[in-house]
Amino acid sequence: MRYRTALFDISRRIMKLNDEAEELLTNSGKLMTGELRVAAVGPFHATEMIARFLAKYPGIKVGMLLGNSDRTLQRILELESDVGIVAHVVDDPRIYTVPYNRHEVVVFVNDDHPWFGRDSIGIAELADQPLILREVGSTTRRSIEIAARKADVAIKPFIEIGSREGVWKAVEQGLGVGVVADFEFVSHPRLKTIRISDAEVSTEYRLACLLERRHSPKISAFVEAAQAR
Repeated sequence: MRYRTALFDISRRIMKLNDEAEELLTNSGKLMTGELRVAAVGPFHATEMIARFLAKYPGIKVGMLLGNSDRTLQRILELESDVGIVAHVVDDPRIYTVPYNRHEVVVFVNDDHPWFGRDSIGIAELADQPLILREVGSTTRRSIEIAARKADVAIKPFIEIGSREGVWKAVEQGLGVGVVADFEFVSHPRLKTIRISDAEVSTEYRLACLLERRHSPKISAFVEAAQAR
């Protein structure tokens, strides 16, 4: 069984490289046609990057798949995507990454919560709160859990929801305290973000691809376009 799995992985890689070779030959070394598949933890940075890429290479068809950081990395490793946008440092020798941006992670509450009038909290205060968190593998969840462990603060999810929209709705309904990267928060009359004043909680957005494919023309072109801010 293990032999068959290894053989399948090798065959899939050969077919992918063959497709890239055909694209390169068809385009005479230039990116005129073809397809680029992007996996991302969210649409915010991804749409900006894709817009810059398509402005330079309008003939390339781009597809985007959304999921948490763990799912995004899996899609890269399984060749479902050419390039990924993750929100943490990747410790995997098979993956090549370049930094893109860093953002503060904040909590948010609705207007019925006692914290609604505050601008900041201490991380220890989260221990007594019902937290509305994304599923395991989510970057914001990973960030807040790491910060809590460093501060020796015990936290646990009151409700675990597998989408940003679900977390937002639960917090809006007053079910608990949510966690979000600051740039992802959309202003809402009943919701407010609150900084964590005594702990560094952040996400580091990075572009990622397979190490063996980092020199692929379309991947290199996407990274170059994304970084041209």
